[in-house]
Amino acid sequence: MYLYGVTQLRPATPIVQVGVDLQSAVEAIGSEGVTCWVSRVSAEEFENSLAKNMENLDWLATASVAHQRAIQAISQHSDILPARFGTVFRDERSLADHIQKHLKQISRDFKRVKDADEWGIKIFESAPTPNPVPKVSSGKEYLMAKAALLPKKQPAQIPAEELKHFEGALSDIAEESAPAGRISSGQRGLLFQTSLLIKRANRQRLETALKKFSREWAETRRIECTGPWPPYSFVSQDSKPQ
Repeated sequence: MYLYGVTQLRPATPIVQVGVDLQSAVEAIGSEGVTCWVSRVSAEEFENSLAKNMENLDWLATASVAHQRAIQAISQHSDILPARFGTVFRDERSLADHIQKHLKQISRDFKRVKDADEWGIKIFESAPTPNPVPKVSSGKEYLMAKAALLPKKQPAQIPAEELKHFEGALSDIAEESAPAGRISSGQRGLLFQTSLLIKRANRQRLETALKKFSREWAETRRIECTGPWPPYSFVSQDSKPQ
């Protein structure tokens, strides 16, 4: 049984969604007063050979996208505590045992994420408009002029006071923040990134604040905002299925 996440309620409208293997349908199972969203998958593919399969980038890309789509479909109907990719249980009993063990933490997490979504915020250094190479009289001067126009390898850091002001504005709006993942940390020109838990009622406040800073930094920095997402970064580590 492959777990996508847990909700407090089962939606009145059935959710029609294919699972992570692109074959089995996602289904709801009641356990300990909550609803677990699962699909039936091959034990060989998703347990015995999971580590090997995750080294296959084609398999991983297909399965991880299907995993996220299932969670996204469920989240359209109810607040969800997403499970991490590759979370499987042998049967309903082992799933119920896990839910029972973490029920208190799961209840606390439901209160944390109620009526809220995750948003990703990144700040990038804006690439300057390239200037034409000035007139030169030798090959050496040409190479020196070209080198002077090349972008710096390391982007300039955001001044501490400006960053503090930006983070303070976000803190006033967000319920919580979480460090962003390592995968995107090597993006070219990336100066700052974070994940925020934002109440849906505060979405307009977030958009207004980001527009304000975007105008102020129009010549030097670019803000990228993605979301809304299910609260992947705000499920307690202890209550995430292992």
